[in-house]
Order: sequence, then C-alpha cells, then structure tokens
Amino acid sequence: MAVRDTRRGAVPANGRDPVWWRGGLDPARPLVLVVGGALGGGPECVRLLGRLVACGHAVVAVRLPRPVPCAECTAASVSRLIDAHAPAADTGRARVIGFDLGGRPALAAAATDPRIDSVHLVGAPVSRLFEEADRILRLPPVAVDALVDATGATGGEQLPYLLGGLALRPEQLYEIRGRVWVGHAPDDPLTAPQDLALLKLTLERSVFHDFGPTGGTSPRGGAVYRWLVDGVRRAGSAAR
Repeated sequence: MAVRDTRRGAVPANGRDPVWWRGGLDPARPLVLVVGGALGGGPECVRLLGRLVACGHAVVAVRLPRPVPCAECTAASVSRLIDAHAPAADTGRARVIGFDLGGRPALAAAATDPRIDSVHLVGAPVSRLFEEADRILRLPPVAVDALVDATGATGGEQLPYLLGGLALRPEQLYEIRGRVWVGHAPDDPLTAPQDLALLKLTLERSVFHDFGPTGGTSPRGGAVYRWLVDGVRRAGSAAR
C-alpha cells in the first residue's frame, strides 16, 4: 500500500486549523491523533510520526491553538478533529496521544467518544496542577514560560486563572473504556503523584510506565517515542 505523506510545517493563515503534520492517510488505516502540549509533541517529534506511519497508521499531529484559552481544549475539539479525518482514515478505532497539556483533552474525549480505542499520555497533568495555584507558581521557569506561551497568558501570575477548573473529575475518568497508557517521570513537575493514584483508581484498563528521573521535565526523546509506538501497536493488536 502506498503511503501518502503530506507534511505541513505551519498553521494556515486563517489560524483556525491546528493540524501541522499529516502522514499515511488512507481510509483503511487506523487514525492516530497526536495532540501536542506546551512542552512536547511539536516539530521535535516528527521522527515519532514517521514511525507511526511506517507501522501502518494514518497520523495527524495537532498543536494546541495559540493563544489558547485552555478552557477550549475540550473533548469536543478532539472529536471534531476525528470527524474531520473520517474520509481519509479509519476513525472507528482511533488512538490519541497527548503530550503534557494535550493529555487533558485526550482523556476527556475518551470519556465521551467511543471511537477512541486507546489514549497514550506523556507527562500529562490530570488534576492537581489545575486545582492548586501554588503548584503552578512553583513550576520551573522554563515550564512557566512554556505554559504562558501555550495559553496566551500575559505572565505566570495569570496561569492559575486560565488553568483553574480544568481538573478531570473521577466520574469523568470512570467513563473511559479504552486502555490508557500513562508515561511519567518521578520528577516531572506537571504530573503529581496524586494524579497517578487517581488514574490507577478510576481507569478500567491502564498501563503505567516510569521513565525514571528526567531532570525536572516531562519525559521526551527516543525512549518515549519507542514506548509510544509499541503502545499504539499493542493497542491495535488488542482491538482486533
């Protein structure tokens, strides 16, 4: 089967289409939707996207709209992206990868959209970051700067207001029926241990992977990409 690979390096001038990369589009291929975050999942992950295409998937990579407000990163935005690619990929067994902030809409969508077979998270905040203003203000400067850029905040002091209220509730997480793969690091400031405990208590099917200390950042790099590709492939095998 020929792979049609169309790469898009920038958001179109109208600023409304968050897609920046498409590859392997074919109605017979299951869709993998990659939702970038503030700190990961952008152009640095093109190698990951190519690997997913080589494994037989149609891949669409999107970035959070900039500026956000983050309240717009909802389940509906992910489902609309799946709708938009229904003619070009098999969206009935979609996988969604969410990097850091991109994990929030990925999880929320999986709770309401039965087409999502699996969710694969990397350093995704679930609850504590969104509930505790002090936690946001204590983040490393590089993380604060990235969040300010992603949300369109005027400064770090505005982040608690913009991110507040985004915490996923247990009753939402209970609704997720697909398998959720959770990649995390013990020193990642975005993913609190309480978030991991919440996911373990509420998710019906889950796989957790500790990447080890990362120097105070979200996991990234080759080990993360290999884990994601393996998880997407295994999720597809389980679905058949």
